[in-house]
Amino acid sequence: MKLKMIFCVLLGMGLLAGCASGTGEKAPAANQGGSASNSLAATEEEKICKVRAITGSRFKQKTCMTQEEWDRMAYETKKMLEEDTRSKPTNY
Repeated sequence: MKLKMIFCVLLGMGLLAGCASGTGEKAPAANQGGSASNSLAATEEEKICKVRAITGSRFKQKTCMTQEEWDRMAYETKKMLEEDTRSKPTNY
């Protein structure tokens, strides 16, 4: 049951990230500062794509997010698993 919940959260985050990545909005070159700030912003906003196996399906899903988003998803998944482990009784 908890595995399904974790899967749904990860899938939801992946879908939201996929929707957010398709905006295509970019500021005109005249509004941007120096070239150093442009290259810094480009490296910070660089998307990292990973192909992930979907439980219960033979298809794989490609998910693209920034490094910050990947780190946040890993942290939230770890936090959820730790909370689940702590909430279970030690003697069944």
